[in-house]
Amino acid sequence: MTNAFTKGAELARRMTEISGAYDGAAIGACSGLVEGTKIATAMGFQRIETIEPGARVVTFDNGLQQVRAVRREPLWFAEGDCPRAMQPLFVPAGAIGNAQDMVLLPHQAVLIESDTAESVLGDPFVLIQAKDLEGVCGIHRVTPDAPAYVVTLEFDNDEVVFAASGAMCICPARTDLEGMLTRPEGGREYRTIKSWTDAALVSAIRDELDGGLAMAA
Repeated sequence: MTNAFTKGAELARRMTEISGAYDGAAIGACSGLVEGTKIATAMGFQRIETIEPGARVVTFDNGLQQVRAVRREPLWFAEGDCPRAMQPLFVPAGAIGNAQDMVLLPHQAVLIESDTAESVLGDPFVLIQAKDLEGVCGIHRVTPDAPAYVVTLEFDNDEVVFAASGAMCICPARTDLEGMLTRPEGGREYRTIKSWTDAALVSAIRDELDGGLAMAA
């Protein structure tokens, strides 16, 4: 049976996963969407930094869903240059379904439609971290040249939202203790494949994406 203790443990795990922990210290964000990214809402595409709790956002699986909380944090706030592991990635238009150029944080997961994923997992849609797409379809690291902020929208359950007119990005369920304890049952469980646990699958999807771009050209 799930109780407050186990939900509290889950909260701690999730906070570790979405924080910007680097070498043991939280000094920046690793996931979330950079200010300026446009998100599909009930009012049309809006810059993410203008979205407030209570706004309704278009989601991939569940139509319009209400934003429960909004977090805003610096991409990098330690002294010195942003280390490569935390540098964001530039994603050119068309690379992952985005109609506009966009910037993604390394651990931000995006939903990709893939024949390979369907044959292996039985589902054509799979989440993959942006850092595991580096070098594919022109996606590459960029060094922040000005202070940048990251915004995370939180919902009752994990939700995939539409960004940059087509890219599909995962946003987490509300991660404060109240949100963890009152989360509705039955939300879809999204699994993110990662290069260190699903190396062969990630490699095959990378090859598929590069091949698709070459055919389109």
